[in-house]
Amino acid sequence: MKCPTTERDLSSGAAAVGSGRGRIWLAATCHLALFLFALYFGGISVVLPFLGKAFHLSTDVEGQLFPAGFAGFVIGVLLCGYLSDRWGRKIVLLIALGVYALGLVLTSLVPVFSLVLMAAALIGAGSGTIETVASALAADLFPERRALLLNSVQIAFGAGAAIGPFFAHFMLSHGANWRALYMELAVGQLALLILLAIQRVPPIPGLAESVDIGALMSVLRQPVFLALCLAQGLYVGAEVGFAAWMPTYFRDALPGGIVWEGIVVTIFWVAMTIGRVAVGPLIGRIPLLKLATLLSIGGAAGAFLATLWTSPSIVIACVAWTGLCFSGVFGLILAEAGARYSRLAGSAFGGIVASGGIGGAVIPWTMAMISGTTLHWRGALLLIPAAITGVAIVLWLVSRKPEAANYFGE
Repeated sequence: MKCPTTERDLSSGAAAVGSGRGRIWLAATCHLALFLFALYFGGISVVLPFLGKAFHLSTDVEGQLFPAGFAGFVIGVLLCGYLSDRWGRKIVLLIALGVYALGLVLTSLVPVFSLVLMAAALIGAGSGTIETVASALAADLFPERRALLLNSVQIAFGAGAAIGPFFAHFMLSHGANWRALYMELAVGQLALLILLAIQRVPPIPGLAESVDIGALMSVLRQPVFLALCLAQGLYVGAEVGFAAWMPTYFRDALPGGIVWEGIVVTIFWVAMTIGRVAVGPLIGRIPLLKLATLLSIGGAAGAFLATLWTSPSIVIACVAWTGLCFSGVFGLILAEAGARYSRLAGSAFGGIVASGGIGGAVIPWTMAMISGTTLHWRGALLLIPAAITGVAIVLWLVSRKPEAANYFGE
């Protein structure tokens, strides 16, 4: 999940933001920030059952981690642009790394689950800010290659999300303690914080718009914008829920599925990353909403088929197909919002990403509660194709509204 910056006049080009190796190292640091966050984001699906066992939790209680974490995420996303305008990107990113590391350390140390939920909120706030600010900073460093940098940041995130579950499963299956994994991630974050602190951030002209709460409230009165927010919320909830609970589904509901438990999310995120590369050339050739709708339909089909078979190998194939289709939906919805609300792009992006955070909190938690009923995990997973079908319907309806019908009547 990424939040791109708006296009703007940077006629001074690369020279305006410095030159030489400094920019390259700083951009690499931004990529590393997204990679390290994605290790946690991908690995949580594997760690979650171990955390639940340590605190003697039922699955529905484990699911409370998602509302706690994404509540912090939404707050981080809405505040980071405002703070970046006043304190600068570097300071805000350093604070975010520190908050994120603190959340990881607390999770590894606390004795009761209620404190884990508080730590999850810190992790969410830090990660939401890291995603937004690091992506924006990397793109600002190379304004002449903005699209390339935003895409490469997404690929770095995908790589981390693919490696995270495989690494977590390998370590945990070889006797590592789940608390140690949190502490190791925290050490990595602190090392990254030091690396960023010693680097110089050159002056960057025309910083991307921050979220203006007044403007956001105005745009929230627009039906099309609310529809895009709904679509993003459904999509992010489906993505997070699918990735978070699929290892548990393989372990608890599929005969022989435990063998695949550690790599199913890796396969999902590898497919997501490949899909992001493949979708790029299609942008501009196919209307954004049409492309997003087609991908949503394909993802809904893959997620539905994944619930029909009990053969792990066939389900894995469905997971891979779902990842390929899911890959472009998030960015395409953001791009559509940017096109329709270009003069409020910062606030529009903030509202859309925050809506995704709400979906990421609600749908995975709902799945956890459904799994404890007579519907079990197969019934819980049916929420994924239902949500993505909802995305396709909403986007189709929005596509029937002309672009001219936006906030400014442009």
